[in-house]
Amino acid sequence: MMNSQDSTELQNPATQPARPPERIDAATALLARQLAPILLCDKNEPFEPVVVGISHLKRGESSPSFQRLNPFTHAPNRTYTILEYAIWWNGDIEHLYELDHVWIYLNENNSPIHITASAHGEMIDISQTNWQDRQIRLFCEPGKHALTPTSAEIIKRREWLDQVCSGSDNVSGFQIPAEFGDHMSFLTPYDYFLARDYLKGKRFTPSYSFEKSLDLSKVPFMSWDELKMFIPRLLRDQSEELRKNKKGIKAVLLDSGDTLIDEGTRIYSEDRENLVLAARSIETSRDLLKGLKERGYLIALVADGLEQSFHNVLKKNGFWDYFDAISISENCGITKPSPRIFIEALMQLGLRREDTNNIIMLGDNLSRDICGANALGITSVWLDWSPRQEKSPREDLEKPDHTISRPIELLQIIDQLEGEETID
Repeated sequence: MMNSQDSTELQNPATQPARPPERIDAATALLARQLAPILLCDKNEPFEPVVVGISHLKRGESSPSFQRLNPFTHAPNRTYTILEYAIWWNGDIEHLYELDHVWIYLNENNSPIHITASAHGEMIDISQTNWQDRQIRLFCEPGKHALTPTSAEIIKRREWLDQVCSGSDNVSGFQIPAEFGDHMSFLTPYDYFLARDYLKGKRFTPSYSFEKSLDLSKVPFMSWDELKMFIPRLLRDQSEELRKNKKGIKAVLLDSGDTLIDEGTRIYSEDRENLVLAARSIETSRDLLKGLKERGYLIALVADGLEQSFHNVLKKNGFWDYFDAISISENCGITKPSPRIFIEALMQLGLRREDTNNIIMLGDNLSRDICGANALGITSVWLDWSPRQEKSPREDLEKPDHTISRPIELLQIIDQLEGEETID
C-alpha cells in the first residue's frame, strides 16, 4: 500500500528521473540534410561548425534556441513549417560560446519559400537568389559568424572586423547565456583565463576572400533538445583540452607586506590590535600589477594578517581590484608557510595541485613565503628589499628559486621562464 510520503515523492518533479531528450526523427533529418546551407567563410577563418541542432517548427511554435525573436514573424503567408538550424561553432574570436541560426520556411509540400538567418542577435531576410541545387549559400562574417546574403554586407564592416579579429581587447573567454548558467558552474577563473589565452592565439587578419566552403550537411545533426543537453559537455571537454595543452605560467601569487606595501609606513588602529589603517606602496609595485594584468595572468593575494587591514591598504592604493583570488590567514585560520593558505588560493582560481610547477609566488619572507611555496613545488621568487626580514635561509626549503630587488623585476623572471617553456 502506498503511503502519503511515497505519493508526495511521485508528484515531486525533483524526485523523478530526468526526461530523455527528444531525438530528431528520420524524416526531419533527411529533409534538413537536403536543404542544409553552405557557409562561405573567409579563407583565414580559424573556427568551424561542430554540430547542428535541428528543430521543425509548426505554426504557433516559437524557436526553442533563439529566444529574442519568433521566426514566424518573418514568415510568408504560405509558410506551413520552419526548419531551424542552430549551428554550434567551436568558438568566436571573442568567446567560446557561439550559436548561429538559419531558418528555412517551407510550404505544405516541404518546398522552401523563404530564408532568414541570424546576425548579431537579429534576424535578417535572405534572397532566394542564394539558392543553388536546393542548398542556400550564405556568407559568413570572419571570426564572428554573422550570416549575410552577400559579401558586401560584411565588407561594409571591414574596419570593425579587422580590429576584432586581429587584436580585440573585448575577449571574455566564455559567454554563457542565462539558460545554461546552472549547468556551467564548473567554470573557474582559470578556465576563463585559458579561454582568453586560447582566443588571443586565434587572432587573424581576414582576407575577405570567401574561399572556405563549409557544407552543413556534412556536419553532425541532432535535435535541439539533444544539443541543449550536449552544450555543457562540449564546453567542459573544450575547457579540459585547454588545461591539458596549456604551457607556461598559470598564475602569480603575491604577498602584500614588504612585497607590494611598505610595512615601514603602516598606520595602526588605536581601537583594534594589529589592524592596519593605511600604508604606502613600494616603488614599482603598481607597475608590476599592471604588467601582470596586461599579460593576462591570474593574480592571487596570499598574505598573513587581518582581512580588514588588506581592504584598507590595498583599496586605498588602488591594488584590490587586480586580484582574482584572496587568501588571507585570518580567514584560513592559519598562517604561512602552511600549505593550506596557498591551496586556498589555488582553489579559488580553479587550479589543481598538479599545476603548482607552473605557478609563481613572490614574497619577502624566506621562512613563510619562500618555504611555503617551495614545499608545494611552486616557483619561489624572493623580493630582497625589506630591511626588516632575515636575509639568509636557515634550511633548504627557504632557498628561493629566484631573487629580485624590486617588484617590477618579477616580470623579467616571468618572461625568462615563459621563454624557456617555449624552447622546451
